[in-house]
Amino acid sequence: MRILCIGDSNTWGYHPGVGLRHEKRWTRLLKDWFPEDEIIEEGLCGRTAVSMDFAKRERCGIDSLKPILMTHKPVDLVIIMLGTNDLKTVFHTNAKHIASGIKEYIKIIKNPFQWEKYSVPEILIAAPVVFRESIAEKEGPGGNFDDYSLEQSRLLPAALEKICREYGVDFLNASDYAEASETDAIHLDAENHRRLAEGFAEKIREIHRRMEQQQGSGTKK
Repeated sequence: MRILCIGDSNTWGYHPGVGLRHEKRWTRLLKDWFPEDEIIEEGLCGRTAVSMDFAKRERCGIDSLKPILMTHKPVDLVIIMLGTNDLKTVFHTNAKHIASGIKEYIKIIKNPFQWEKYSVPEILIAAPVVFRESIAEKEGPGGNFDDYSLEQSRLLPAALEKICREYGVDFLNASDYAEASETDAIHLDAENHRRLAEGFAEKIREIHRRMEQQQGSGTKK
């Protein structure tokens, strides 16, 4: 199975307080745990779901989605974990708007014309880990967050889960498995990359079993 993981710095593996890249990030751990599958990493620090930073246009995820899909097709599963950077104060956005943007991701991925002769992949939407209470006190190189950012971060999982139910795609709440570092209140440390990888692995096995059952019965979700 080819699994495409699209995300931001918590997919890239940003090490809080150090700024380097975790070797044992959750995507790499999946490679270790699923040696027969191909895990494709598409993490970019600062990537938003839908918000446009006009100084760094390449970081708007919705604009880069189609080229990413075209580059890596065929794939069997697309994992999307975005929305954290949209909550920077500069973007003035909210959980509902981010979820509406992720809905457009789902529509694009589900479009069979996007895949030409290949099958439409399964989709797993992951809500990013919720910010720590101290997020408003932190100053980062990529932008600042405030108490409203924290509030919307807490609302985002439910907003994304609602969209996933509506479109019949899989959902994972990263905060059920991991939590942001105390260092910067947003990024994952090594232990939480491991815990998040376990959560993704559990969900991937579930999807894998379902795909095998569908292939056996000649049906597809």
